[in-house]
Amino acid sequence: MSAPEGGALAAKCLCWSCCDGSAVGQEASEAAEGPRQPHLPELEEVEVTERKQELWEKFGGFELDPVLGSGAVVLVDAEWVVERAGSGGTLEPRQALPPVAFMPHSGVKAATGEGELPLLHIACVSHCWLQADHPHPHGHNLRILGRALQLLSADPGPSVTGRWAVFMDFICIHQNCRDHGGAPRRCTYQRLDGSECFEAGAIGRFEREGELFKEALGSLGSFYSHPATVVFMLTRFPDDYDNPGVYTRSGNTALYFDRGWCFCESSWAMLTKVSFLLVDLGQATGDETTYGDLVRRCSAGRKAPALPDAFEAELHSKGFTNGKDDRPRVAELYRSAFAQRFESAELLVYTSLDWGDEEVRQVAAVLTSVALPRLQWLDLSGNRVGDEGAAALAEALRAPDALPSLQTLALRAPDALPSLQWLDLSTTAWGPRARPRWRRPSGPRAPCRACRGSTSTGNRVGAEGAAALAQALRAPDALPSLQWLDLSCNRVGDEGAAALAEALRAPDALPRLQRSTSPALRAPDALPRLQVLNLSCNRVGDEGAAALAQALRAPDALPRLQVLNLSCNRVGDEGAAALRAAWAAGGHPVGGEFEGRDL
Repeated sequence: MSAPEGGALAAKCLCWSCCDGSAVGQEASEAAEGPRQPHLPELEEVEVTERKQELWEKFGGFELDPVLGSGAVVLVDAEWVVERAGSGGTLEPRQALPPVAFMPHSGVKAATGEGELPLLHIACVSHCWLQADHPHPHGHNLRILGRALQLLSADPGPSVTGRWAVFMDFICIHQNCRDHGGAPRRCTYQRLDGSECFEAGAIGRFEREGELFKEALGSLGSFYSHPATVVFMLTRFPDDYDNPGVYTRSGNTALYFDRGWCFCESSWAMLTKVSFLLVDLGQATGDETTYGDLVRRCSAGRKAPALPDAFEAELHSKGFTNGKDDRPRVAELYRSAFAQRFESAELLVYTSLDWGDEEVRQVAAVLTSVALPRLQWLDLSGNRVGDEGAAALAEALRAPDALPSLQTLALRAPDALPSLQWLDLSTTAWGPRARPRWRRPSGPRAPCRACRGSTSTGNRVGAEGAAALAQALRAPDALPSLQWLDLSCNRVGDEGAAALAEALRAPDALPRLQRSTSPALRAPDALPRLQVLNLSCNRVGDEGAAALAQALRAPDALPRLQVLNLSCNRVGDEGAAALRAAWAAGGHPVGGEFEGRDL
């Protein structure tokens, strides 16, 4: 966050001879003599093609247009940051930076990625200020950030390659860095205790800069929580941070996650952003050679999204330099971003985060506390969800009009693919594209890779949890758009399969009335849009297969089902024959030989 408005008078920075309030270059001299206009650098505009404008709008860039258009926030060119880091330099406040450092609003649009992955080329930096007058006066964080930006810009992926812009408060938002004559210096000024005056008689910001600063402050949640921006968290402090001869510590000196603003920024980023777009650079070692290496090593441990009231309660334990003003402000900013982000969310991918039932209960609380009218994909695969978590999730799904657009619900156990590769595959699909087929249950085969090893890892919904989910599917108007239900590798067994089968053919399961062959008659459809049902690796035997076969024979049951995956179960010849006959009798497409491969 930006330098605090209040707090104790900080000693001068030790890293520049000109940090005593002297002007920085010709620009500073002109500022001192001319009218006190806000810092709005004159930048050469870049042509934005119709395609780039379309992608910018499609990926949600329009949310950032107001604050970028007004000049309250001006993003910095990542190439400039990398160059400054490589030369061993440090950063200056926005008003002291040369125009070459910035990227125009049009340039940010023109940099939007061309790949399938929705991605704006904006890297947001969340960091602690190591001194009250400068975030990292000796370049420690800058060197770490520069390395990460270099790897990001060099990534060969079609969605990632190209120019990048950087959002970082110190260099993108107007700072309190102007001396008594209006010239910017390379550090910020601090207010005197109990006074509106700055040290050395400085003015801090011009009046209009102060107004733009407040506008920028209100936009922070849009940058950090945006599902298409990258967030770099600088959580590691320098080894010599406790040396008073190197750093002058004052104000808020807590660690990263114990500082109020950092806690808020990381919480914003953990709302709906996919995991590989949230990177904890405090875990970097410096020997990563690709951005993929960096992601794998620095994937940030994520908490489940916190409801605004819970967030506000936890905020009281966090440190602020000026808590009286900042704590309520941060709570309100989080509340606003929380509602905005979930109301517009189309994709929630919380995979392989080592979450258990408690975290899933928090997700369920989110699903019931705020409208999610656009959500199409909810994936909790690769966690430790048990019956209790499944029951909480089922209760959320039972709510009237809950998740009206949801197409994919996945609770499978961990798969073998790294999250980055898995995400690339899933986001290109946005729903099932498999050819119509029924996958033959294969009893004697060994379990798939996701089910091997310790029984304590991975989702284990079980029969009880499957029954709770089945009950949710029976609720009127629940999940009317569901196309893909993945419960693989959860050990639901025959009992859980039977409960799901009952829901699939129950008259009250999603009662969406459609005309039958007789125009005068109407019959309810069970899961009318479901195309893929994956129950592989669930210890289902002949008894569960018979229940599913009976459901497939029910009138209007699963009218659009294309894939039924029961591979790696315990179904024998009797159960397989029943399923084969029911599949054909229900008019479902067979699509060639029966298959036993994993989905």
